[in-house]
Amino acid sequence: MAKKEKQTNTKNRKIKILAKDEPKKTLKVKEKPKVKELDLDKFGNLISIIADAKDVNALRPIFYKHLLKTLERNEVSKKYHILLIYEPNKSIDQGMADKIYNAIPENNDKPILLIIHNNGGRIEPAYLISKSCKELSSKFVVAIPRKAKSASTLITLGASEVHMGPMSELGPIDPQFGGLPALGIGSSLESIAKIVTKYPESSLMFAEYMKDKLDLRILGYFERVSESAKQYAIRLLNGKTLPASIESTAHKLVYEYKDHSFVIDKEESTELLGDIIKINSDEYKLSNDIHKFLTNVNLILEFIKKKNIAIIGSIRDFDISDVKEE
Repeated sequence: MAKKEKQTNTKNRKIKILAKDEPKKTLKVKEKPKVKELDLDKFGNLISIIADAKDVNALRPIFYKHLLKTLERNEVSKKYHILLIYEPNKSIDQGMADKIYNAIPENNDKPILLIIHNNGGRIEPAYLISKSCKELSSKFVVAIPRKAKSASTLITLGASEVHMGPMSELGPIDPQFGGLPALGIGSSLESIAKIVTKYPESSLMFAEYMKDKLDLRILGYFERVSESAKQYAIRLLNGKTLPASIESTAHKLVYEYKDHSFVIDKEESTELLGDIIKINSDEYKLSNDIHKFLTNVNLILEFIKKKNIAIIGSIRDFDISDVKEE
């Protein structure tokens, strides 16, 4: 009996040894294939994600992530706190000034790089934007990938550097009211006076017309607004060394260009503002990269979704609105 038990124990031991020596079988978990991230610098990929989106707002984090990548591949971005006024379709107003102010961190110790693409608007909020960026940073810098016109030009005057490229343009500081330039009425009156001088017999006709159509109080108001624009320009330029005097530079920007759309390119900007203008710099290249991406986004959004995108503030502060039909 004892012998039988011994044989059984030996057998069990062999089974245990065999079991111990056998390699353990592990269950292989199939890894999910990684979804390839689309390169949004490619136009076709942008078309795909925008066309497939049921809700345009769902694209915000995708666009934001791409802009972060754009900053990462431009080393110069690490020097700055980046802000944008990227709004080619709406005028500068008090709401924009509030957004820029709120986008500046408390106790900010970095220079501010403000990227502007805008056609202008009210001069008072433009002045406050420039003043805030100057006061709440160690250095205020502007980059213009394409347009910073009128009130946006006023903003740039507060900057210690303005970075421009071949397609960049400033414009006359010409306040607008309902799409009409403030100095337009004065220019019109000058034209009428020349006509009357040349054709005295037309004076009665023009006098009757202006009596019915022209409110001289509006003319006076427009003239005061233009003079205010000059005063704000002088304030923002104070302390800077320019090719000409600060007063004459401000006067030229407000009064000496006759067309609101006049292109003040990088060469003429240098003549006006001197060493403040920096050409084809890394800051400009960064702004141009952002501009190219947002231009493509807007082109596709408008065509497919009838929407526009703008950024006022930090790169996460998207504003998506409906395209206004003409």
